Amino acid sequence: MIIVVVVALIVWGLVAWGRSSQDQTEQASSEATSAAPEATSSAPATEEEAAKSESSETSEKPTETESETSAKESDAKGTCDVKDLRITASTDKPSYKANEQPTMYMQVENPTDADCELTLDDDTLRFEVYALDSNQRMWADTDCYASVISGEEVFPAGESRNFQAVWSRAGSAPGECSDRSPVPEGSYFLHGVIDDNASDAAPFNLAT
Repeated sequence: MIIVVVVALIVWGLVAWGRSSQDQTEQASSEATSAAPEATSSAPATEEEAAKSESSETSEKPTETESETSAKESDAKGTCDVKDLRITASTDKPSYKANEQPTMYMQVENPTDADCELTLDDDTLRFEVYALDSNQRMWADTDCYASVISGEEVFPAGESRNFQAVWSRAGSAPGECSDRSPVPEGSYFLHGVIDDNASDAAPFNLAT
């Protein structure tokens, strides 16, 4: 009888221990499940913040564009003088043979909102050639002849005017127009100039 009781107690103890272990396992599983939504909910919050950040950067771009547009509009001048003119110089060829004379072009653009009224007797329009290696002035069309244009002239707002000259390839200086000698072969550059407003250099080569 005592043996039967002891056996019964052992069986009961094993059953109770098994239930306790199962309860602990279920509890741990339940805690892990309840914690999962917190980790999952944090991801959408991060994505939402990222989306808001991108939206903010995108919304700033039109503001920058509007600012640039306003700056450009404010740059438009209601008056014009010689320094406002945009001058571009060019030649008809990049290189010339011994018997070829360079034809030179000058484009004068008025980018302002006002006509430019100039007295070209004072603000002389001219073509100038320099040696590329020494930067020495070799020739200008006004050294020995009148400018291609003079007197009172108007450069209309927003428009361009074009001028042309042909160089005989003989060197010159102001007032030195006799016994002019041909310049040596080599590399040169052209400036179109009105008063002190000069174009960028336009390079070309001469062969002899």
